[in-house]
Amino acid sequence: MSIHHKQGFSHISPFLVFFLIHSMQVGVGVLGFQRYLAMDAGYNAWITIILAGVLVHISIWMIYRILLRDDKKTDLIEVHKHYFGKYIGNFLSYAFLGYFLFMGITVVRTYVEVVQVWVFPSLATWPLTLAILLMIVYGIYNGFRVVAGVAFLGVVIPFFLVLTMFSPLEFANPNRLLPVEFNIKEQLPAIKTMTLSYIGFESLAFYFPFIQDPKKSQKWAHFGNGLSVLIYLLVALVSFLFYSRIHLERIIYPTLTMWKVVELPFIERFEYIGIAFWLLVITPNIMISIWVVSRGMKKLLRTSQKSTLYFTAATVFLFAISYQTRESINQLNDGVSNVGFYIIFGYIPVLYIVTTIMRRFKKNGTKQQNAK
Repeated sequence: MSIHHKQGFSHISPFLVFFLIHSMQVGVGVLGFQRYLAMDAGYNAWITIILAGVLVHISIWMIYRILLRDDKKTDLIEVHKHYFGKYIGNFLSYAFLGYFLFMGITVVRTYVEVVQVWVFPSLATWPLTLAILLMIVYGIYNGFRVVAGVAFLGVVIPFFLVLTMFSPLEFANPNRLLPVEFNIKEQLPAIKTMTLSYIGFESLAFYFPFIQDPKKSQKWAHFGNGLSVLIYLLVALVSFLFYSRIHLERIIYPTLTMWKVVELPFIERFEYIGIAFWLLVITPNIMISIWVVSRGMKKLLRTSQKSTLYFTAATVFLFAISYQTRESINQLNDGVSNVGFYIIFGYIPVLYIVTTIMRRFKKNGTKQQNAK
């Protein structure tokens, strides 16, 4: 049975939104976000993680208010068409699909770079990229329930890696977190830096119609974001306690370096195990991103999702293998982060305000007609 026919039977339970939100937020960003936060706000950057998390909670709330229109199941593409018309609405939708396309490219290429640097230095980019994408395509082809299932497994199975964060505390220096100071000029750029780690939850606006009872899923969406905040906070605090600031700013992937401290009797280099299991963490990132693009193109072009899926996967592959240097990969990450920042803290609030005002005008107009 093709993906086109399976999509009609792909409704998921509300609690799975917890895993869909969390799995999109926790990915390659966990491996190196501490370095960039420390460069922006020093070791008081742990405050940034909480502030950014609160702002994301507000953004999630806005998405639910935008999509719960007249108690009907809708998605962002339909919202764009309804409020902005066919041409402007479709343009905005295509812009979102481009954003998710490059989000998928960013995660694929960054993970492959980690494998190349830490495990197989002579590995070419294309074989591992192709293997990952074939797995992704197979999962998406079998419907959105499989995508949600992969998100569930991508959270549950590698969750033991959180426990490894306590090993470096043996060498912790609590004085590094003192004094605790709040400087808004430092925190603002750090919030923007933290955005790359939290982006991805906006995919909720596309799989919203696939949730059985969307209203009941809202609390699970907030719980998922809450867990992401706690994990980032834990990793950041352990990193700040473990590294001196000068040392931290020189390391590209601090989380991987901390795994070298983990000692097990049956394995000498635990970071190899961590990197292998991290594939389970980043798979939902890529899978949901590609599903959003293929699903969106299916609706906009009125074609089969099977064809748009293959086209999207091929595009991700070609772009991913074109980024070969650390500088270009870093620019890719920065670009996606900047766009994500403006979507979360710019576009979504504006869309919320516009839709709220237009609904009120529509309701007032209906009441006046009824009164006549």
